[in-house]
Amino acid sequence: MNKKEISNIISQVKSGDQNAFVQLVDLYKDMVYSLCLKMTQSSADAEELAQDSFVKAFQSIHKFKGESKFSTWLYQIAYYTTINFLRKNKIETTYHFSEDWIESDKSIISDIQQSERKRYINQAFEYLKPDERAVITLFHLEEHSIEEIAEITKLSKSNVKVKIHRTRKKLYGIMQSLLKNEVNSLV
Repeated sequence: MNKKEISNIISQVKSGDQNAFVQLVDLYKDMVYSLCLKMTQSSADAEELAQDSFVKAFQSIHKFKGESKFSTWLYQIAYYTTINFLRKNKIETTYHFSEDWIESDKSIISDIQQSERKRYINQAFEYLKPDERAVITLFHLEEHSIEEIAEITKLSKSNVKVKIHRTRKKLYGIMQSLLKNEVNSLV
């Protein structure tokens, strides 16, 4: 759906057409759910948070001015709904590694087959903080620009770049640790 069609649907919703909002939900439900799932690591929580995000979006759609893409605005709602949920419930979704897990041997990762890579990446994601998972998801999986991520997270562009860089580095270290453990268990 192009930007003009989305704009027309938003105008219909603002005019009171609740059924038009269903089109927006259908268009963005997978992306919003995916972000919530990456942040919470729980499908039940992700479903509830995605639904809450759409309810909040519907209730405040009159505040959407069209200065950014609708998806960016919606992601911002989903991001902060999830962050607030995690804070409120004091859900700890990360584990901590010591610094000795970072090694210089990059050949381990390059030798893994594609299906194994996905499994290890998903496993490594579990060790990231929710905001780290969100930034990586938005940038690499949802292909949002640095500017859009900055708008969604309310971070500066430079902070987004730093967070992406640090999270990539952290993921690399986690992957090395996971693979080292895997290799050690096979030997």
